[in-house]
Amino acid sequence: MQASFATQTAGAGATPTAANTPSPGPQPNDMAACRAWTDRYLTRPADLPVTFVLDGQPVRGIPAAWQPAVTTRRIDANLAETVFTGQDPATGLAVRVECTHYQDYPVVEWVAWLTNPGQQPTPILSDIQALDAAFTGTAPVVTHCNGDFYSEEGYTPQDTPLDGGATLALAPRGGRPCDGAFPYLRLTFAEGGLALAIGWPAQWAASFVAGDEGVQVRAGQERTHLRLLPGERIRTPRCTLLFWAGDDSRAVNLWRRWYLAHILPRSDGQPLRPHLVCAGTDEGEEFTAATEQNQIRYMDKFRQEGIDFDIWWIDAGWYPCYNQEQVRRWPITGTWIPDPERFPNGLKPVADHAARLGADLLLWFEPERVRPDTQLDREHPDWLLHAEGNENRLLFLGNPEARQWLTDHVCGLIQESGIRVYRQDHNFPPLAHWRQNEAGDRQGMNENLHVQGYLQFWDDLLARNPGLWIDSCASGGRRNDLETLRRSVPLHYTDYGYGDHPVKLAFQHTLYAWIPYFKEVTLAWDVEGKSRFDHKVEPYGFHGAMAPMLFIGMDALRDDYDYVQAQRLIAIWRRAADLLLWGDYYPLTPFSRSAAEWVVRQFDSPQLGHGLVHAIRLPEAPAEQFTAQPQGIDPASSYQFENMETGETRRVSGADLIRDGLTLTLAPRSGAIWFYRRQTA
Repeated sequence: MQASFATQTAGAGATPTAANTPSPGPQPNDMAACRAWTDRYLTRPADLPVTFVLDGQPVRGIPAAWQPAVTTRRIDANLAETVFTGQDPATGLAVRVECTHYQDYPVVEWVAWLTNPGQQPTPILSDIQALDAAFTGTAPVVTHCNGDFYSEEGYTPQDTPLDGGATLALAPRGGRPCDGAFPYLRLTFAEGGLALAIGWPAQWAASFVAGDEGVQVRAGQERTHLRLLPGERIRTPRCTLLFWAGDDSRAVNLWRRWYLAHILPRSDGQPLRPHLVCAGTDEGEEFTAATEQNQIRYMDKFRQEGIDFDIWWIDAGWYPCYNQEQVRRWPITGTWIPDPERFPNGLKPVADHAARLGADLLLWFEPERVRPDTQLDREHPDWLLHAEGNENRLLFLGNPEARQWLTDHVCGLIQESGIRVYRQDHNFPPLAHWRQNEAGDRQGMNENLHVQGYLQFWDDLLARNPGLWIDSCASGGRRNDLETLRRSVPLHYTDYGYGDHPVKLAFQHTLYAWIPYFKEVTLAWDVEGKSRFDHKVEPYGFHGAMAPMLFIGMDALRDDYDYVQAQRLIAIWRRAADLLLWGDYYPLTPFSRSAAEWVVRQFDSPQLGHGLVHAIRLPEAPAEQFTAQPQGIDPASSYQFENMETGETRRVSGADLIRDGLTLTLAPRSGAIWFYRRQTA
């Protein structure tokens, strides 16, 4: 592969006098916009943006007749909480709204709880909205996305202008929050805008209606029409708003910085770092052929070849899963013990061996899906919800007994087996299971209780297993709302296109803007076709896999890989990985799935004064050169560039970079990472 880099010497342009990108950090205008909206909607109980209908009467916030009370407390230097409470004197319904105000970012969020403390069922509660409020500004545009649904069309961003009374309604499919929709949106005005995250790991809905002075936004659980029985309580989605002034790059990087500071999970008190992952299994579906012996043998093989993995990954199929033909099939879930035929000593010997090599064990689970004639189906049918025409049973986490059993059982497996990363999948849409098991006056109740149980289950796993971290999966990336990601990272963000570079690079374009931590795999399918494992070790495969977690796709059964080349490429990834995670993100080419394009993106750390520009020329791209316009460049500094693959270096002034850009030269089907470091004149 030949890769070269130059600055253009021709072309006109004004001499730059300042950095070419507004600061991505919080600014006074951002904080002022957040305070103004908070003063309007999160200061007085009657003005709260939570609305519902109670016994046929609309209610906003907590009316004065409900004797509202307000308490405030400072959680720490950067977090303050305001709690609003009140109770309806007529029905006894109690409302609690918990608001979190961030002092270091222009962010506010809230969740509402509705409780029946009385002795009789409440009247009907319906149309419960976590957010029902106006946002003022001119020329409104909603930027939204279609999430993940096993298609090359997934994660496609779309801008919808809201002019002249236009409306937009959004909702996922089937009860998983990122299935056909994405609970992360931006509402942009000419003056600035806001990001909205709807934290609900189930069936949410949102609507945007343009008016004379702005946009009315409503968001909540899609269907609620229910009575609360004595002692019951339900909750709304948690809504998160981030305000910004300026352009889209400020919106993206303010969000990334806030997410990394406050949302990215910690393991043993430290933010998750980038990780290198390996796995190995014999022929067979998923990990149905994994054994204690071959897992240890494959770990040793990778280490002997100089592949210093951080995580050893065991996916679906490690449990008893014979079908009626006595063939192991991984989807036969519901008996959560290590298969005694293949792991007679449990999984502890595997985890211990990984630990001796300095690695952690990741283990896959899918506890919510129960198949016929498995342990849970036989022993606890009363814990399961059924749906017409669907053999999958749903373990109902809204049942406290079922949730507590699952918590104790999984905690036992984690502790007995030495599991450090708990991976939870969810491979079927649960909405029909919830709705088909509800009475007419309980619509939305099963979903709400299941959500509460699911989040409590994860909270208990984390509390009882210090140092554990969680990987969220649902047929790929279909349950990655913000409530889920407060507790986890979405390593496996899709089941589609692992080795299809134009498609997965398009997916990454969206993911890096919202969810900084995810996994990629080194597969490349364009020459030799689809495969479970790498056909060979090649730079092109690694360039398509640059993410904070890198999964090496080499087949442990083969001996003919170029492991020296793999070591060189892993070293490049390790140097890049912290920037991919912690740097400000600038896509320097637009979203595209075409194989006839270049993909160029930049990750920049202004605090440390270094970054990288990553360019990929896809196989059918006709142009051998591309001129990128790096962002965050200081015209008074110079920049030292280095390409680790070729050893080439360049020194370029910031003024020249701003004026002329970077001209990159690549062969078809190749990539280059140019690391740079700012140097003061």
